[in-house]
Amino acid sequence: MKKNLIRLAITTLLGTFACAAQAFPERPITVIVPFGSGTSVDAHGREFAQALGSVVTQPVVTDNRPGAEGTIGGIAVLNAAADGHTLMFTSSSIPVLDPVMKKNQQFDPVRDFTPICTIGRTSNVMNVTGSSSYKSAADIVAAAKAQPGKITFAYSSATTRLAGELFQQAAGVKFLGVPYKTSASGLTDVAGGRVDLFFIDDVSAASLYQGGKVRPLAVAGPTRVKALPDTPSATEIGMPGYNILPWFGVYASAKTPAPIVAQLRELMTKAMKTPAATANIEKRGLSPMLLCGDDMGKLQRDEIEMWRGVTKKAGIEPE
Repeated sequence: MKKNLIRLAITTLLGTFACAAQAFPERPITVIVPFGSGTSVDAHGREFAQALGSVVTQPVVTDNRPGAEGTIGGIAVLNAAADGHTLMFTSSSIPVLDPVMKKNQQFDPVRDFTPICTIGRTSNVMNVTGSSSYKSAADIVAAAKAQPGKITFAYSSATTRLAGELFQQAAGVKFLGVPYKTSASGLTDVAGGRVDLFFIDDVSAASLYQGGKVRPLAVAGPTRVKALPDTPSATEIGMPGYNILPWFGVYASAKTPAPIVAQLRELMTKAMKTPAATANIEKRGLSPMLLCGDDMGKLQRDEIEMWRGVTKKAGIEPE
């Protein structure tokens, strides 16, 4: 009799957990974007929220929490209930570059967050002033070797700075970095010829390509990108080490129960395979990249180690 009661209790408990899991989400899901409105992360985050909203029974809303280079948004996710109803949509800058570039962090992106899935990756392109006499990456390399430190490159973030550093290391050259507060101001100065180069994604520079004010010379990575069919890849120019794949993805608090995390990954996979999500990925110039769980975690850890090597070689200390 006693054994039967115990079995009944266990069965009832398991049934309760199963019902709770099946009921997810029980209320609206909030997708926190740790950067401001109008940024590429914001645009991708809003479209992701729409895709997720199409496969769940509850509304999915975005909440911009900019400030402190993403720290405010990250803390907001960690301070919320760890039940899967508050997520962080971010570029790889927070989970990958913050552990490399920041000395004192208010959270550990690896320890305090659990990876759900990535949605896609963007490009990194070496761009030159439209009227520049440099017509190819080989011209840049030759000039930099002849006069080390003369060629300048603009940067406005850890991503754009480290892209420039990686190219220098891959090519065996030395540029002079020029910091800017925003990518727009840096691109404006490259277009005006006040700075020679900017290593940034093709979407950010698209309007300047159209006017001929900025020219793309090489794409970081093994293949060309669809938006720039005439621009050679790093492999084609003999620099396979210039390989950068900035990406976008979703994280939850590491305290989120495993069954909820599993459901989130399943829902994200379903959402990102919808026609609307596929169309949005293409419209934004992203390359599809759906990695979930352990695969996403491995990507994050591998890139952290890669960029630590780049910063160590460049003599860049965390700040």
